[in-house]
Amino acid sequence: MVYKKQGYLIIELLTIFILTPALIYFLSPHHILPVLWILALYCTIILVNDPTFLGKKFWHFQTSHSFKVLLIQFLVFTIILLGILYIFLPEHLFSLMKSNPLLWGLILVFYPLLSVYPQEIIYRGFYFHRYRNFITQPSAMIITNALLFGYMHIIFHNFIAVILTTIGGMFFAKLYQRSSSLIFVSVLHALYGNLVFTLGLGQYFFYGNIDTICEIIKL
Repeated sequence: MVYKKQGYLIIELLTIFILTPALIYFLSPHHILPVLWILALYCTIILVNDPTFLGKKFWHFQTSHSFKVLLIQFLVFTIILLGILYIFLPEHLFSLMKSNPLLWGLILVFYPLLSVYPQEIIYRGFYFHRYRNFITQPSAMIITNALLFGYMHIIFHNFIAVILTTIGGMFFAKLYQRSSSLIFVSVLHALYGNLVFTLGLGQYFFYGNIDTICEIIKL
């Protein structure tokens, strides 16, 4: 019975975190967000029906660092990203905010709700709980989580998205492992993601998402 469960978990992990991004990459659908929502719903149902999972993780806000430390980290990342853009991609600097301020503002509002929180349910809440007996070393759990999170972003067909999200995945995985708070990690994920859109790297993360958002808000 144990072997059957382990076999199912392996298939589940490969399907959600390896095969699904690969299929999206090769099929290149116009609407990525619905796939994300379906996966998040599946993960939510599994977690809700698991008596060993604390439901408060969905809504409980618990920080893992002082706000001062988090602010310093955010400012350092902002300065580094600004410098990289200014030197290597000056034409992208604040491009979305300048060219389409309405769309930029709507992304800032809807991106955390429609994209960030579902991602955190799948990649942090579900992954860390579902496979905790599979990958027992905390450091290994963080590394594999970050690599899979970065790998998922192959769906955007560019290496910049993969590199940035692998780094971000490492950061968010550590935060979740220490706080066990999806809301806390989602807030920081949204802040960093909105910063990326604001500074001008949004075009590397647009593919397939903007169509869905625009349909929802009737832009």
